[in-house]
Amino acid sequence: MSGSCGADTPVREKWKARLSDKKARSIAAAITHVFRILSATLQEVFDESAYRRFLIRGKLNSSCRAYAMFLKEHEQERSRRARCC
Repeated sequence: MSGSCGADTPVREKWKARLSDKKARSIAAAITHVFRILSATLQEVFDESAYRRFLIRGKLNSSCRAYAMFLKEHEQERSRRARCC
C-alpha cells in the first residue's frame, strides 16, 4: 500500500503485468494455432474444404456451375453410403 486517498482509506498500487517478449510471442503463437485449428474444423464441417479439394481435383475455377457439380457429386456419395439401423 502506498498511502491514503484522503478519507483515511488506503490506496492500492496498480498492478502492472509485465510479460517478457518471448512469453508474449509464445502466447500469441498459441492463440494463433488455436484459431487456425478452429477455422480448419469449421471449413470441414461446412464442406468448404471438400469444395476446395473438388476444384483442385477437377482443375476448375469456383463458379455456380462448379458448385452445382460439387453438390451433385457430394449427394451421390452420400446416397451410396451404407446406413446402419
